[in-house]
Amino acid sequence: MKRITAISFINYFNSGALTLIIPLLLLAKNANVAEIGIVVSAMPLVFLFARLLFAAIADNIGWSQIFLLANWPSTTFATLIYLFSNSVLGFAAGKIVEGLRDSSYWAVNRTAVFALSPNRREHEMTKINGVTWLATAVGSAAAGAGITYVGFSSTLGILTLVSATVGIPALLLWKIWKMPSKPDISLRGFFSRLSPKGKNKDFWVVSVALMFYSFAVYPLITLLLPVFMSKQLGYSYLTIGFWFLVYNLLAAAITFLTVKLQLSLKRSILQSLIGFTVAAFLANSGMLFPALLCALAFVRGYSIAYFEHSVAKVAKNSSNISVDIGWLHVPMRLAEFSSVLASGFFVQMVGYAPVFAATGVAFVVYSFMTLKILK
Repeated sequence: MKRITAISFINYFNSGALTLIIPLLLLAKNANVAEIGIVVSAMPLVFLFARLLFAAIADNIGWSQIFLLANWPSTTFATLIYLFSNSVLGFAAGKIVEGLRDSSYWAVNRTAVFALSPNRREHEMTKINGVTWLATAVGSAAAGAGITYVGFSSTLGILTLVSATVGIPALLLWKIWKMPSKPDISLRGFFSRLSPKGKNKDFWVVSVALMFYSFAVYPLITLLLPVFMSKQLGYSYLTIGFWFLVYNLLAAAITFLTVKLQLSLKRSILQSLIGFTVAAFLANSGMLFPALLCALAFVRGYSIAYFEHSVAKVAKNSSNISVDIGWLHVPMRLAEFSSVLASGFFVQMVGYAPVFAATGVAFVVYSFMTLKILK
């Protein structure tokens, strides 16, 4: 598990840094929020298709080599593309490669955790989410400090070097790789693994629940909050980095502290009330924005166990686990693509308040759908 944890940390240090850097760099290049939304939305669209491809390969020949052959190069090359980009199209190309990074990671990460910790899969995967938020916190803080003191280009150059280190734990995982006993390397066998046929009702209910999670989280984190903090609140790069650090550290801490708590109706009501209230008042929060951001972080860490327990419940007996988990996430990634793309245009038309409130509604739906699945 230590190698998986190391890969997770490096991936999300990179992700946390780029999540902050790219919108702010595009703002510095005079892009508007709609244009930034177009760039950012390229990533989940690539993720949608590439994850299933990587998952099918992993279920056929094994999961560990995906980290070395796909995740390592894409993590490094995405940062290099941003370093030399001067146009919206160039940044979109970077997001496409970032999509390959995230899809190669998530195509096999849960599979790896389920294989290495079969009796504690839900708890270990919830902990991995905590690690990713901790890494995101450190990455976003480093990005804020970096672009403040040494500028965008130098920060991206340093990030490229850090990203390359994911090859070390990936290579160590390669050494424990074992080829499945009877891999089917035919095209027919490969495409048969990609089929969504035979999934039961609970499987698709979980998939829809994850879609609402996507509506609730990704427009805020990957686009709206960095732009809102810069344009509406006038925060400096260093201040934005600091508050993203606080947000992710708090989410990680709450994840670890609540990992063993019961998933109950009372818990769902609490997180729903906080999540919706925060989203409804976020746009007009003024000096209270930091407090509401911390409340949002609490809710994200407090609620992630519902996500992982739901996935584990419907995927635990699968013989094609990487692909099945990939299909679970298809509506979620379609929702991420469409909501990130649309939210930029909606903000320009109607302002931040309705868009923020809509994410709160989506979170309430997610909370009660997952509770029903787990009861």
